[in-house]
Amino acid sequence: MIIRRLRIQNVRCFRNPIELSGLGLGVHVIHAPNETGKSSLILAIARALFDRYSSKDRAIIQLQPWSTELSPRVTLELETGGKRYRLEKSFLGNASSQLSEWTGTRFEHLADSQDADDRVRGFLTATGPGSGATKVGHWGVARLLWLNQVPERHELPGLDGSLKARLLETMGVAALSTEEQALIKAVETTYGQFFTPKTQRPVAGSELIQHEEKIRNLKATVTRLMQRKEETSRNADDITENRLQQTRLLEEKDGYAKQLTELQERIQEEERQEQALSLCRKDVERHRQRWQDLDQKQRALQEMQGKAVKQEALVAQKQPAVQQAQDALKAAEAASQAAREHLRGAQAAADKAEQRLERGRLLEKALEVREGHSQAEGHLKQGLRLEAALQGSLKKTAGSTLSEASVKRAEELEKKLLLAQSKLDAQAIEVCFTAESPRVIEWEEHGTAREHKLAKAEQKRFSGVTSGELRIKGVGTLNVRTGADELGKLQADVDKCRKEFARRLHEHGAKDLAGLRKAWEEQRAAAQVHLHHQEALQSFLDTVGVTDIDALRERQRTLAGELGSLATQLGIAVEALAPQQAADIEALSEALKQARREVKLREKMRDETDSRFRLTDQQHRTLTLEQERAGQSARTLRQTLQSQLEGMGWSLDEFDTQVERAEAEVQRHEAKVRKLEAALPVPEQRATTQRGKLQQALGRIQDEEQATQTRITRAETMIEQAVNEDLYTQLCVAEEELEQEQQRYNRAHQRAEAAKALRALTTAWQEQVSHSFVSPIEEAVHHRLKFIRGEDAPGRIQLDADFGEAQMRTDTGSKPLESFSWGTQEQTLFALRLAIGDLLSTQGPRPEPQLVVLDDALVNTDAGRHRRALELIESAGEKLQVLILTAFPERYRTLQNMKSFDLKALAQAS
Repeated sequence: MIIRRLRIQNVRCFRNPIELSGLGLGVHVIHAPNETGKSSLILAIARALFDRYSSKDRAIIQLQPWSTELSPRVTLELETGGKRYRLEKSFLGNASSQLSEWTGTRFEHLADSQDADDRVRGFLTATGPGSGATKVGHWGVARLLWLNQVPERHELPGLDGSLKARLLETMGVAALSTEEQALIKAVETTYGQFFTPKTQRPVAGSELIQHEEKIRNLKATVTRLMQRKEETSRNADDITENRLQQTRLLEEKDGYAKQLTELQERIQEEERQEQALSLCRKDVERHRQRWQDLDQKQRALQEMQGKAVKQEALVAQKQPAVQQAQDALKAAEAASQAAREHLRGAQAAADKAEQRLERGRLLEKALEVREGHSQAEGHLKQGLRLEAALQGSLKKTAGSTLSEASVKRAEELEKKLLLAQSKLDAQAIEVCFTAESPRVIEWEEHGTAREHKLAKAEQKRFSGVTSGELRIKGVGTLNVRTGADELGKLQADVDKCRKEFARRLHEHGAKDLAGLRKAWEEQRAAAQVHLHHQEALQSFLDTVGVTDIDALRERQRTLAGELGSLATQLGIAVEALAPQQAADIEALSEALKQARREVKLREKMRDETDSRFRLTDQQHRTLTLEQERAGQSARTLRQTLQSQLEGMGWSLDEFDTQVERAEAEVQRHEAKVRKLEAALPVPEQRATTQRGKLQQALGRIQDEEQATQTRITRAETMIEQAVNEDLYTQLCVAEEELEQEQQRYNRAHQRAEAAKALRALTTAWQEQVSHSFVSPIEEAVHHRLKFIRGEDAPGRIQLDADFGEAQMRTDTGSKPLESFSWGTQEQTLFALRLAIGDLLSTQGPRPEPQLVVLDDALVNTDAGRHRRALELIESAGEKLQVLILTAFPERYRTLQNMKSFDLKALAQAS
């Protein structure tokens, strides 16, 4: 199939109609810059050929121009099977599809709607989508020949059943007979009952899997029943063993009870000895505590006597230092008193100097404020004059409301009125007919015919008509279109502009536009004068540093108040300030500084004498306090020592004797404890220890008896349960069912293996048939690739039977096509399109020229390979129709006999 003419409208960027005509065999280069509609053009062809006219899928809606509800329209004239057809298709709002056939003189209607879509898809062995818009996989032969801008651009086209049959027919390979296809289908069906064709694993839920599942369940049941049978046997043995264990435990329990009776007398004797030992140990502790208390008191009294002796020696040692500190304190006090007298004299002199300086500064500030007050009064008078002039100019401009925008708006309205009047004059057309002899005329207007009989020289006017047809018998027909339907609208525009213009003039009291301009000029001159006075006042205010006249008045009042306050502080009248002379502030300041330096010197001397006095006083106090504290401590220690000895009624020597006696008593009781401990056995050999061990053994025997009885009861229960459930009968039935299910599984397994073997045979047979048509295609692609890539380029193309994957066979083995560069991949896909197009055009029972689309197909190809690819395109153009879409037309200028279409120029022309 090839295209002879193409026309599209309302498709993406093509809102206006655009047409490509004169198409046929050969190479056609359609060029335009990026994003100007090249890919949209090819997409419009695909939607017209393969999509249902009634589809409202999102992909179809995206064909509409942006922000419109227009219906995309495509008209195609195509040639296939030796006949020429025209397909007219519209989507969405005005959806329709019409197919016409060329009869030699004109196109005659052939099919409509869905029938037309089905016939067109049949031309290209295409399949309709289940729902929505078509994908590339539905495009039939076009998916083998078109290399356009789609996401699947770098993937192999892939073959479905119909395309594969078309290629088999083209290559002259006999297709399978009906019986052979039925046999293959039956084998596939049987195989599919047992295995999945893709993974060749057992099908979930198949007969084989069901038998395997039943066998597993039955085996698990038999195993469980066998385990219960063995467990029942073990329970009977456990009962016998546990009863023997109970007998042994009873004998062991009687032996332990007898031993406990024999130990009772020994236990009583040992308890009596332990009580005597405990009383003796308490006596030892009591005597040891008394000895420790006496020893501690003895040590404390001795320590207290030593401290009292030390404090008495310290009192005698401090006496000379205390006397010397007292003499130094008297001398420091006299020096501090003299320094304070000198400081008071220096402070009085400094206060007088400061008062003289402060009065001099007040007088100087008063004179400065008086001068500023005089200057402020002058500024206020000048400002009042300028403000009065500004108020006068403001009164002149207060009543003016006319603006420059109003004048310009009036001028625009006058121009608009003149333009509307000129349009009205140009459209005022009427049709008149004057009869030279009696006539009957027929006038048709808006589809309604009216007859008019006219006498000689009678005139008939048709005013206010828009269009019509005047038929005069014996003369002919006159078609008229006057445009009078626009007169009403033009008249309304004229009236509207006239009223708006008059309203504007009336608002500003002007009779015409000239008067309005004069009023605007006068108003602007008054505004200029007002602006001059305003700028003068603002300049004056900026110069004196205020924002308005009120601020200037406030400044004058503030200065007057400050001047009065300063005169009051000086004790003179404001008028008396004029003859006053400013004091020498610098000399007064120097005198004050000298007086303050003298004060600081005297303060430093006072601080030094005070510091020496405080230090001497502190030393005297410290020495006196230390002497007093030492004497007090000595007296306190002596009194405490004497009172404690009197309280005990002993002297220090007698206290020592009591301590020695207490220590001897402790040693005597400790010897008695050691004698009692030697009479007792060691703890491990005592009767109480042995009794504890025997009691623990009896407890363990009782626990073991309970556990043994529990095991006997559980075993008896399990045996009784097995008898009630008829365990042995269940086991026989399960073993029989397992054997039967195993036989059924073996039969199903044999059928599955037979189906697998048959499928392997049919698959090998189909692969052999497929290889018979794939090999010539591989050879054709390899021949073109070798020409493009050069003789030394490694690799030979290998395709599978469904074009699902491709490999390049090299010296190091076969590698997937995806592992090669983008350039090699696109050159391979380009060569595949040319090879298949050439085969479909020249071989098979129904060869015909084919359309090959190359949308920027060689963008990753270097200059040398691109030049050789162009030679292949030139050669293919003799038998194919090749549409090349590119943004770089200079790359294809060397092609011979090619037709070039500037898509951007065609769009601009439309």
